[in-house]
Amino acid sequence: MTPDRKGSIVSTPPPSPYQPQQGQPGQVPPPPPAYGQQPAQPGQQQWGYGAPAAPQGPSGETPKNFFAALFDWKFHTLITPKLVSWVYLAVMILSALYWLFLVFAGFATEPAVGVLVLLVGPVVLLVSLAFFRMTLEFYFALVRMSDDIHRSQGLPRS
Repeated sequence: MTPDRKGSIVSTPPPSPYQPQQGQPGQVPPPPPAYGQQPAQPGQQQWGYGAPAAPQGPSGETPKNFFAALFDWKFHTLITPKLVSWVYLAVMILSALYWLFLVFAGFATEPAVGVLVLLVGPVVLLVSLAFFRMTLEFYFALVRMSDDIHRSQGLPRS
């Protein structure tokens, strides 16, 4: 901070990490890691969850498809991140179909029951989907934490 002519204090921005500092002619430090990623250690793999490709195993191979990951008995490839969205989609569809079945069955037995299921059913459906979603997110977070711990210690997952 430096005072200007009128006596008020003017702050100067800190130097950019991408510009050479004094005593370091021509050296530019590498860019910082993206939010949520750890900087790479020498000899350590990068496993990006936002990356479009599947994580690679210790020897650098990438599974060719879902079934290769499913039958990876050394657990070098995580299948939970690939599978969790499909499981949730299937539960959403099956829950909606079950609610429709209950609506038709309710109207077939008694119109008052059908109206009750028609009005209360969506609330029950949304609450049950929310609890199922939280359960899936818990298990998904558990898998990610385990993977992060193994990566930070440089350990294989098997």
